[in-house]
Amino acid sequence: MKKYFLLAAIAVIGLCASAQTYTLSGTKYSPSRKSRGVRTASGDVADVAKVNGYKIHWVALSPDMFKLGFKMGDTIEVTCERAPKMNGQWVVKDRMGSSVRRGIDFLTPRDDCYDFPGRASVVIRKAK
Repeated sequence: MKKYFLLAAIAVIGLCASAQTYTLSGTKYSPSRKSRGVRTASGDVADVAKVNGYKIHWVALSPDMFKLGFKMGDTIEVTCERAPKMNGQWVVKDRMGSSVRRGIDFLTPRDDCYDFPGRASVVIRKAK
């Protein structure tokens, strides 16, 4: 009986840990007009036509977020009160510069319709 209780407790703790949220400083970046693709730190290449067609939802995270358990390929839930069009699921495919802390950078079309200000507070958590 104690064995099952311990396993159940570990499972609950694991679920609670996965619901951890983080508040980050959000920015966005876009492919250059002349490029055909954007190579990310994950090694994947984002096709500019797919970025411009809103078919790719990729982000870069600051290095400290990887130390907190985020990995390339993780799907995250994003909430941004100042730009609700950004809300939803995004995939971690890139890493920001080493000097950045608590940051997230969204790969978006150059003239996007997200209404995202230059910098905004963004809440993230790993998607289930």
